[in-house]
Amino acid sequence: MTTREDEKNLKSDSRILLNNRFTLSIPPDWEDRSYYRFEGPVEDGIKHSILVTIENSVKVPNLEQYAERNMKSMETELQGYQELKRGTLTLDSRVPAYELVYKWTPLKERQVYQRVIYILLNNTGYILTATFSKKTWKMLGPVINKILMSFKPA
Repeated sequence: MTTREDEKNLKSDSRILLNNRFTLSIPPDWEDRSYYRFEGPVEDGIKHSILVTIENSVKVPNLEQYAERNMKSMETELQGYQELKRGTLTLDSRVPAYELVYKWTPLKERQVYQRVIYILLNNTGYILTATFSKKTWKMLGPVINKILMSFKPA
């Protein structure tokens, strides 16, 4: 249970997190690890989604190193990981980005494809992850690509 003294301390030391749907007062020793999940249709047994992860106070000097740091964990953690494509690209908003496309096997006989776009601006990292199958990329790929390429940091 929160006391009035706790509430006073929370207000005096807090940062305000602004969102398009709410505000929240956060103490200084709490970290904002926001992410957003956008779900699309279910096709070919895959629940299509795009996950946007936001990482504050990134201590990496450039975009490529930021992407590499994040890609290393996937290579070792994902069962049946196979890289298909990687390289730089520019979003529609002219923001530089780094892209990785890979497939992996979370379940026996089931391959999942993911396209990940890394963005690093002013020590804030953004990771956009789209999930699909080989079959559904042919159907939904243009829509997914349009969504990813439209990303514009505030």
